[in-house]
Amino acid sequence: MKYYIGLDVSQKQTAICVVDGAGKVFVEGCALSRPLDIAGWITNRVDACEVAKVGLEAGNMSSWIYTGLVKAGLPAMCLEAFQAHRFISTQRNKTDKNDARGLAQLVRMGEDFLKLVTVRSQASQEARALLSMREHLVSQKASLENHICGILKPFGLMVPRGDVCAETFRDRVLEALCLAEDRGVHIQAIVMPSLDVYRSSREQLSLLTSQVEKLAKHDPTCKRLMTVPGVGPVVALSFATAVDYPERFKKSADVGAYFGLTPRQYQSGETDRMVGISKRGDPMVRQHLVTAATVLLMSTKKWCPLKAWGVKLAKKHGISKARVAVARKLAILMHRMWINKQDFQWKTMSAKELEGVALS
Repeated sequence: MKYYIGLDVSQKQTAICVVDGAGKVFVEGCALSRPLDIAGWITNRVDACEVAKVGLEAGNMSSWIYTGLVKAGLPAMCLEAFQAHRFISTQRNKTDKNDARGLAQLVRMGEDFLKLVTVRSQASQEARALLSMREHLVSQKASLENHICGILKPFGLMVPRGDVCAETFRDRVLEALCLAEDRGVHIQAIVMPSLDVYRSSREQLSLLTSQVEKLAKHDPTCKRLMTVPGVGPVVALSFATAVDYPERFKKSADVGAYFGLTPRQYQSGETDRMVGISKRGDPMVRQHLVTAATVLLMSTKKWCPLKAWGVKLAKKHGISKARVAVARKLAILMHRMWINKQDFQWKTMSAKELEGVALS
């Protein structure tokens, strides 16, 4: 008899359900949300050789739990959160016990039906933690800039935002605060704490950016990806750590869909239309790819077939759609370069090929 196990993981406890090949509940219960405790609970009730699959939903703790279960000799699999959520939401009552039952039944359906998530290596997870913290500081820096400027505007104090770095922005705000004092507006004591936080976050952002650049510089894959125009250390490291194992994609074209850059189809009866890109997968990588595509289209001076194609698309359908399309092409190109172990090859374009592709 083979048994299928579903795990509904929460921060403190994990609900566990074991079903047999016919879908009948064999045993269920809960254990502390630690790999050894979960593995011990399972092996105390089911012979390890009789366990067909152990399934858990992708989440913040899934990588740790999955790795621990695999080390304990259990055939664990990580299920796509979207599919798992849709499946278990069909139950009338939302409980951890019912969720574990639903996951066990989902695992029993077999890998042909399931959408599995590849758990990244520890090195990739560490690099992604660095990228995530850097991304947080970038958003925090932008938020502080916007907030400080917003505080000053009601008093007629406009801080120029063009061609600005951290020190330049700080100097401009200090000038605005001096002007406010001259006008009898006393807000310096209110703004200065936020300005100090801004400077501190900018310093920490510089440190994390240096670490990203160092990692990318010493990684052969990232160095290869950075030969693509528009792709820098952040984009290369983000893409490489998200893909992790390039062989898991049967076709390079699948990478675009993996990062949610392909059109989403809605078909029902006589209705059949595309409703924008799916936006599935890692949003950080998708944003980085779109940023790289923007740099390629708007800032890269040297022409290549990909830029020419994107510029033509921008003139026909607009720059927004062109950026997404070029981002999808970049993902495909970078994966193919990784598989073939080849650097980006510049192709000399003739005057006829470049005719009519300049952005207006």
